[in-house]
Amino acid sequence: MSTVTSTYGANTAFIEELYERYRANPDSVSASWKEFFADYEPRFAEEFEEELEEERALAAGAMARPSTEVRAEPAPAPNAIPAPSTPAAPARPTAVPAPASTTATSSVILRGAAAKIAQNMEASLAVPTATSVRNIPVKVLEENRRVVNNHLTLSGQPKASYTHIIAWAIVKAAKSQPRMNSAFAAQDGQPTRVDRADINIGLAIDVERKDGSRSLVVPNVKRAQTLDFAQFLKTYNDLVRKARNNTLEISDFEGTTISLTNPGTIGTVASVPRLMQTQGAIIATGQIDYSAEYSASDPSVLADLGISKVLTMTSTYDHRI
Repeated sequence: MSTVTSTYGANTAFIEELYERYRANPDSVSASWKEFFADYEPRFAEEFEEELEEERALAAGAMARPSTEVRAEPAPAPNAIPAPSTPAAPARPTAVPAPASTTATSSVILRGAAAKIAQNMEASLAVPTATSVRNIPVKVLEENRRVVNNHLTLSGQPKASYTHIIAWAIVKAAKSQPRMNSAFAAQDGQPTRVDRADINIGLAIDVERKDGSRSLVVPNVKRAQTLDFAQFLKTYNDLVRKARNNTLEISDFEGTTISLTNPGTIGTVASVPRLMQTQGAIIATGQIDYSAEYSASDPSVLADLGISKVLTMTSTYDHRI
């Protein structure tokens, strides 16, 4: 696995796309990206090009091969006296070939960002993970968010989402359980746990391109354990803004120690994402809603019973440490 893939994990696909833009016009990227791409080698893309050429050569060879010959039976010699024959065995029934499938199929070779994502996912298989799942009532979270947003609105600041508060909670949790922020490494051939003082929490951000396609980038909040909530909120929003404007720098991706992804925004109840190398854990949050058995209940009944909405969280971590 290349150094870029091991260092930047899920962001390598974004880096590949930015590199293609740099090749077309070096001035289209910032000075820090220019310096990064000066000695960048997208070897993975070249490997796919080589495979594509091999496939083309094989296809051309198959077309050039002659079709199977049909040999004519030799004509019987004139005036030949047939030899006595033994009784013929009963003929076996001829197998009827199965009808050919009429379903059209096509194959698409993955290149560029898609190929890099495939490489990252295969590399993640080398990490032996375990996953813990918790269903958490969110009544207190809802009330606290309402209080926080009332304050932010009065002071003219953007509102805090559930993900903002959950990310902050993960930072606080990682401070009390620092092993979740550690990483596994092989040093001098020996299995080693790397304990890290800084919590650089990666935030998975869904970005829509101009052509309507989507991609996922995971920048991180550096040294989050040193920030208060107001500073954390501002840094988080700055990263989202840079991701939307496509102005993230290479430094925004470096050094991620633990990550948060939120597939609940598309209705997913629970998710077990892949853990990238050099990270200790990745936390995934599902959608916030009432449990399925209460989904059709009248709101007044839910209020009388004190039923809370719930959130399913999963923690996928490196089981070696």
